[in-house]
Amino acid sequence: MTARRPGCTSPNGGRAPAVRQRVESAVKRVRILSWLHAGIRAKEQELRAAGIGLMYRLRASVGAGSMTEEEVRRALRSRLASRGSAPTPKRRGDLHVFLAYRLANWEAVLPRELRRFGRVTEFEWGSLGFDHRVGNWIEQRPVMNRAMLERFRSAHAEQPVDCVVGYLSGHAVSPEMVGTMARAGTAVFNFCWDDKLRFRGPRVGGWRTGPAAIARCVDLNLTNAPSSVLRYRVEGSLALFWPEGASPEVHRPYEGDFEFDVSFVGKRYGWRPAFLSKLERAGIRVEAFGSGWPNGPLDDAEMVRLYSRSRINLGFGGIGYSRRLLCLKGRDFEVPMSGGLYLTQENPELSLVYDVGREIVTYQDEADCAEKIRCLLNTPREAAEIRARGRSRALRDHTWEARFAKLFELAGLLAE
Repeated sequence: MTARRPGCTSPNGGRAPAVRQRVESAVKRVRILSWLHAGIRAKEQELRAAGIGLMYRLRASVGAGSMTEEEVRRALRSRLASRGSAPTPKRRGDLHVFLAYRLANWEAVLPRELRRFGRVTEFEWGSLGFDHRVGNWIEQRPVMNRAMLERFRSAHAEQPVDCVVGYLSGHAVSPEMVGTMARAGTAVFNFCWDDKLRFRGPRVGGWRTGPAAIARCVDLNLTNAPSSVLRYRVEGSLALFWPEGASPEVHRPYEGDFEFDVSFVGKRYGWRPAFLSKLERAGIRVEAFGSGWPNGPLDDAEMVRLYSRSRINLGFGGIGYSRRLLCLKGRDFEVPMSGGLYLTQENPELSLVYDVGREIVTYQDEADCAEKIRCLLNTPREAAEIRARGRSRALRDHTWEARFAKLFELAGLLAE
C-alpha cells in the first residue's frame, strides 16, 4: 500500500554476508560515516544504472522504441492468438485471475482490487513458508515453483484461468514455469517497480534474478518506468508503461484539524536524514515517521490519516541511495488520493501522470523545497485548491481498478 517496496521480489544484489551487514549497521550509527556510506552506495547504483541503460540502447534495433497503446493492443492480441489463447471478452465479475505474489505490505491491495473483476485464486508464497530472501533459496525455488504450478493447474481445472497477474522476477520463478502457465491458454501479465536498477539482476544459482529473465515468457510486462519499455523490447517482449495506483476505499481523506505543517512517511536511510536536517536548519521541521526515525513506523490506517493531518506531505523520488536516479512511487498516488497536498522531488515522469504545479508540487533541492513549503503554508487557499485538484485527478485516472480495467481490455479479456 505504501512506497516501501521490496522491488520485484529480487534479492537486492544477493543477501549480504552477516559480517558486512554488521559493519554497515555500525557505520550508519555514525552520522559522518553514514553520509559517506550513502554517497558511495548512491554512486555505485548510479553507475550500475547508467551501464544497464547504455547496454540496452546499444542493443536496441531501429524501431525498438516506445509503442502506442493501440500498437500494444494489436501486438498483445496477436501474440495470444498465435498460440491459440485469443480470449473471448467477459463481463466484469466473470473473470478468473490467478495472482502470484509475495505479501510484504502494500501488496495486500491486489487481491481486493482484482476481485472487482471476478474470481481470484491467490498464490502468496510467503504464507506457505517460502522466503526468497533466505540463503537456501536456491533449494527452495524449484519446490515453490512446483507448488505454484500445481495450484495454477488445480484452479484452471475448476474454472479456466483467464489471466495470470504476477509480481515476479527471475529470482522468484523460472521462465519455464511461466511458459507452462501461458501454454495452458491463459494470458500472463507481470509488473515490476524496480527495473531501472535491477532489470537483469545478479546471477544466483546460475539464473538471472531480475525481470529480464522471464520477460519473453510474459505476454505483457508492466513497468512504472517509461525508459524501461525499450529494455523489454530488446529482450523480445512486450511492455507497457503502467504505474502504481491507489484505492479510494483505503486512501481517503479524514476529517479533523491539521496537526503538522509538514510530514514524511518512509524509511530513514541514504540522503533523506541530511535533507531533513537542512530543512530544519532553514527553520522548517518535518515530522518523519518510519523505520529508523524517532517517531517510528505507522500502520497503514495511521499513515493514511497522517496525510489528512498534515498541511504538506513531503516525498522523495530517488531510487535506493541515489537522489539522481528517479522513479514513480506508490506515495505519488496514495497521498493525493487521500486528500493530501503532495510536495515531492522533481521528476520528469510525474508530468505523465499529473499537471505538476496545479495537482501536485515539486522541488529541485533543499533550498527550493524550503521556499515551496513557506509559500504553501502562507497561501492556504491556494494549497487547498492544489489538494483538491490532486485528489480529483487521482480518483479519475489513478485507481487500481482503472489500471486493471485498462490491462484486461487491452488483452481482450474484458467487455467494456
